[in-house]
Amino acid sequence: MSNWRELVRSREAVTLGRMGALVLVVDDSASIRGQIRGVLQQVEGFDDFIEAGDGLQAFKLMVDRRPDLVVCDLIMPVFDGLKFLALCATRSELAGIPVIMLTAEGDANRKVEVLDQGASDYVTKPFNDRELLARVKVHYRLKVLQDELREANKRLEALADTDGLTGLFNRRYFDSLLGRELQRTERYKTPLGLVLLDIDHFKRVNDTYGHTMGDEVLRNVSRIVTSSVRVTDSVARYGGEEIAIVFTQTTPQGVAEVTERLRQRVADFAHEHLGSNLKCTASFGISVCEGRGLIPNARELIDRADRALYRAKRAGRNCVVPWTPELDLELSEPAERAP
Repeated sequence: MSNWRELVRSREAVTLGRMGALVLVVDDSASIRGQIRGVLQQVEGFDDFIEAGDGLQAFKLMVDRRPDLVVCDLIMPVFDGLKFLALCATRSELAGIPVIMLTAEGDANRKVEVLDQGASDYVTKPFNDRELLARVKVHYRLKVLQDELREANKRLEALADTDGLTGLFNRRYFDSLLGRELQRTERYKTPLGLVLLDIDHFKRVNDTYGHTMGDEVLRNVSRIVTSSVRVTDSVARYGGEEIAIVFTQTTPQGVAEVTERLRQRVADFAHEHLGSNLKCTASFGISVCEGRGLIPNARELIDRADRALYRAKRAGRNCVVPWTPELDLELSEPAERAP
């Protein structure tokens, strides 16, 4: 039994001491604030405290410091615990911070009101040290678990939108992104550019040097692309050795200039892997929506960039071709793209 208890204490110490808990203590009595600190300092990890003498000061500290947990008196002059809870409810970023309310009220309805206003729990004053400590530890552990769950969900969302090999956005995310950007273009009449990049002779790279070299080329080209565009632009792996770039609020001339610089950077880069060294080029097709007149849908914008890319392949590769209406006539029947 003693071993089990030691294990529990050890796990609690790890949980509480992982980053150190910042606790906000709110009471108009300095002596009671000191008493609360003394109780909580019995646990490793509860050693960082900030204090407030009323609810308004506490709210300002909540916004500025984002404590991990709050112990707050209900009855305080001028700005009491209920007003404090009401202010906290106006800021969604504070919703995950547990608040334990101290109340001398014997009225059960009052305690229900405290919980309805957003408090996580309450302890009746004069409080029992062990009860206060137990409730604080429970709610802090819950907060740690909820924070870990939120972080895990964020990582899962990122994985769902990310290509595992290149670290770029994946096709699923690209399709959603392009639809949203076209809606924004239609609403605000701002230009939007789409570039499709295809690595030239990529099958030959895989056949000659192996797929690990092919993967290295894809990763290198992806890094070149992401480092060549603005943070407001988006880069996705469209499929295979194709990469899509979405340029927001960029004129056709601006898209063409950036793409030409990108073409040169890709051509100049030397790929090295397992003793092998080679250079690759890429072909680029551009489709631009200027934000005026009829706005193409996502499929039309992609088709135009795809036709321009096919034309770049037919023109000898390692070049940039913007879409023009003439390309629709030249390629009225879709043909198999050059490898």
